[in-house]
Amino acid sequence: MCSSLALVDTPKDRAEGRAAATPEDRATLLVAAASGAVAFAVGFNFGAFGEVFFNQAFTVWVIATVVFVGSVIADLPPHTWLRRLVLLVPWLWLLASWVSNTFDLEYVDRRVVTIVTLIVTALAIPYLGWVLVTVIYPDFANLSRRHKGAVLATIAVFLVVGVFFGANNDAVLTCDDFKVSGNDLPDNCLTTQQH
Repeated sequence: MCSSLALVDTPKDRAEGRAAATPEDRATLLVAAASGAVAFAVGFNFGAFGEVFFNQAFTVWVIATVVFVGSVIADLPPHTWLRRLVLLVPWLWLLASWVSNTFDLEYVDRRVVTIVTLIVTALAIPYLGWVLVTVIYPDFANLSRRHKGAVLATIAVFLVVGVFFGANNDAVLTCDDFKVSGNDLPDNCLTTQQH
């Protein structure tokens, strides 16, 4: 088998001058891949439907709450109260949703909840990813600025790409794709069905 097609570094690759991936490179790739996938999903749904779906918001809320409680009880990162309070940001989405759905307030509408959800998502997902990775891989906090920047750039790029593909979903998906997956139909499918 050609070593250039191998999925792992081999002694032969290193002997031929190919640099082996460092632990820093592997950690960066792991965090960037996971964060990029979440950012794409959130961006796609926002682009296609104009909302961050509740299941994604609840996932962020549960993870943030568990990490907060773990940091208080088991002395896991984050160790400062200011950083711990950032983990409570997803509660703002829950509170905004509760107020919007419980009280008949004219000035509270879905746009307010959507904006709060986007802010929560934008703040909480990268931070939660960061905290979880530093718990699992404590040296991640010591990554170079270049590697940290690569993670943030990946999140930003895939969020934007997700919004683009969501808004232009009819270029890559059919309305039947949404039906088969059990998703609601985006506006472009509803417009097509009405004609």
